[in-house]
Amino acid sequence: MTTDPRVPVTVLTGFLGSGKTTLLQQLMQRPEWRRTAVVINELGETGLDHLLVQHVAPHVRLLQSGCLCCSVREDLTQTLADLLARRRRQELHFDRVVVETTGLADPLPVMHTLTTHASLVRDFRLAGVVTVVDAFNGFATLDQHEEARRQVAVADALLLSKCDLVQPAARESLEGRLARLNPSAPQHRVDHGALRSEHLLYLENLDNPFHAPAPANTPAPKTAGWLFRATGPLTGSLFQRAQHAHASDIQTLCLTVDEPFEDEAFRHWLTLLTALRGERLLRFKGLVHIAERPEQPLVVHAAQHLVHPPVPLPAWPDADRRSRLVFITQGMEPQVIERTLHKFTGARAVAAPA
Repeated sequence: MTTDPRVPVTVLTGFLGSGKTTLLQQLMQRPEWRRTAVVINELGETGLDHLLVQHVAPHVRLLQSGCLCCSVREDLTQTLADLLARRRRQELHFDRVVVETTGLADPLPVMHTLTTHASLVRDFRLAGVVTVVDAFNGFATLDQHEEARRQVAVADALLLSKCDLVQPAARESLEGRLARLNPSAPQHRVDHGALRSEHLLYLENLDNPFHAPAPANTPAPKTAGWLFRATGPLTGSLFQRAQHAHASDIQTLCLTVDEPFEDEAFRHWLTLLTALRGERLLRFKGLVHIAERPEQPLVVHAAQHLVHPPVPLPAWPDADRRSRLVFITQGMEPQVIERTLHKFTGARAVAAPA
């Protein structure tokens, strides 16, 4: 275990729908992870992940309107500075920070920020990068998305989710591909967001794969790992190469619906949408008001053709009882979603700026 006195920051990344938020919910319920501040970044103006985590994590901050690798690094810097100031005033009590990136994020720029920003490195250290990989969609995601490949390549640990949905041979084939992409990162299988105790212990002691400037009295991090040696020194040119734009046909659509949905109609619509357009539906998540159970909103997730079983929350996380639906699509016209939603459920959705 390191003797570095600075607050460790773990970057939790993984492509859209990989299971990052589910993992985070499980971690925050572990007694040893309760003293954790969480910073969540989401694309679009309608954030949901922080609502799903805040009932188990006491200190949650939301970064909206952009991807950490593109537009909100200064917001991250200010958020961490604010958390530290409140900790010094004893308004907050935490021993570590977890930064959950959006599924489209390239982690290198946020790693660069955490390891080079003068006002951050005095008090924070990059503990490491944990990448969640969806075993069900993993091969197709790696084939189609450069961001997903970069998320795997920079990881200190790889967590395979949804292993129960694939055959052992397919899972082992994916594990082989991940090992070729990042031979230095250990791989752990996740069961519905839960990790075994020995894997939790590993996450608490991630080694820093980058040389970070540190105060004179702070022990230097371990020698950089495979990625650092392969890419050479962490220079401006590497950082600039990491700032590539995302594919222009990837869009975020945020909808709010005032009236409750009939349960059967909503499920039928979502099943049909994922069946017909699943290859273009990178991610869907929703907090849904169901007429039959008005006091228990449903948390609904889908990734491509896979719809996860809805999970009821014990109560609404805030006073807003509207359904909130967030779609991240590639090459799909937003009107298709809005039109089919109205046709199958009768609901009229209002699109928020994304």
